[in-house]
Amino acid sequence: MADETPKTTESTVKEIDVKGYKFNVDTDLLDDVDSLEYIERIESQGQTAVVLSLLKHIMGAESFAKLKAHFVAEDGKAHEGQEGYKARMRIEVLSDVYLAIIEKFDPKG
Repeated sequence: MADETPKTTESTVKEIDVKGYKFNVDTDLLDDVDSLEYIERIESQGQTAVVLSLLKHIMGAESFAKLKAHFVAEDGKAHEGQEGYKARMRIEVLSDVYLAIIEKFDPKG
């Protein structure tokens, strides 16, 4: 008779905290050939802009839009009172988000 004990696996959904903004990402989504292609372009070819495509791929467009809106608002607060300033999500923040997600990824999971 086969052992019917349910297998427990560690969740691949990780909470990420970047500059006080917390969000969840299923890091298992990094474990596919599409993600590998994005990561290779970022890491080996220095194509920083590909981080946007990777984040939308693993987070979904809606979650990425919320993350971006948060950091645009934070940038706006940091530059409040500066006439003509256009709040935006800085590339440095985008890099921090990418690195925080990669840090949580365990391909052996």
